[in-house]
Amino acid sequence: MFYLLDYERVSSDIIEACGSVGIAGLLNIVKTVLSMIQIIGPILCMVALAINFIKLMTNPEEKKYKPIIKNCIMALVILFMVPFIVNLVMSLADKSFNLAKCWNNAEAVVELGKESEYVNTSGKTPQSIISGSTTNGSTGQTTGAINSVIFVGDSRTVGMKNIVGTDDVWSCKGSMGLNWMKSTGIPNIESEIKEGAALVILMGVNDLYQVDNYISYLNDNITSWTNSGAKVYFVSVNPTEGSYAHMNDDIDSFNQTIKSNLNSAIKYIDCNSHLKSVGYQTTDGLHYTADTYREIYNYIYQNL
Repeated sequence: MFYLLDYERVSSDIIEACGSVGIAGLLNIVKTVLSMIQIIGPILCMVALAINFIKLMTNPEEKKYKPIIKNCIMALVILFMVPFIVNLVMSLADKSFNLAKCWNNAEAVVELGKESEYVNTSGKTPQSIISGSTTNGSTGQTTGAINSVIFVGDSRTVGMKNIVGTDDVWSCKGSMGLNWMKSTGIPNIESEIKEGAALVILMGVNDLYQVDNYISYLNDNITSWTNSGAKVYFVSVNPTEGSYAHMNDDIDSFNQTIKSNLNSAIKYIDCNSHLKSVGYQTTDGLHYTADTYREIYNYIYQNL
């Protein structure tokens, strides 16, 4: 395999331990703050210690400086040792607690979520792909043997890739939408859009307001993609919960508009309804648990 960006050390169990890039990001901020405290805190204490020591030397009879000096020394030790102890405990508990595992790998998980990943694989696909040639009457799309599957998506797709760990082709980046897909996401894998390829697009949750532009872009490009021999699929924007539950009405509207206006050569995969039927779980309301990512991945493959 060829990896544009190498994050091999971020294994699927680490991604599962963090639950989502957002949680890893929060832990990374806490780690950064502790690191700053460990550096800046002792420096400030040493400055205060030096100032009060000089004052004590110039005025030995003044009793108030001694307690201040004592407190400065205690603060110096605490500010230096607490971050050290926290990191030591997390390191020792890495194999015992998910929080510790995520803490120790938070920076790598965050970077993984930020960067686009393009994996050019050997073209192996799971055995669930059906060979042969049939015609799907509902879409007018001819379905033949598929020997490679290309996923283009946002952070949810990054999360799915990290869990399923297959030899598919991936072009995905956190917090991205239509503009990124047009400028980077599709161009990254353009050479892979060819005979025997299934182009699977999972976009929209970050820019639901762009539904009309998504439709225009997809319909304008479908002829070029199908002329290359590829089959094209658009996967519904999938549901949210918790603090993101307010998005579900807009998600449903986006999905209905997409479904009603896509060119018939693009097959719409209604994973949203499927998840609502079988159930789903998220880690932060927006991103999914490992089991739900596997459910989404398998459902997509069942509908290729």
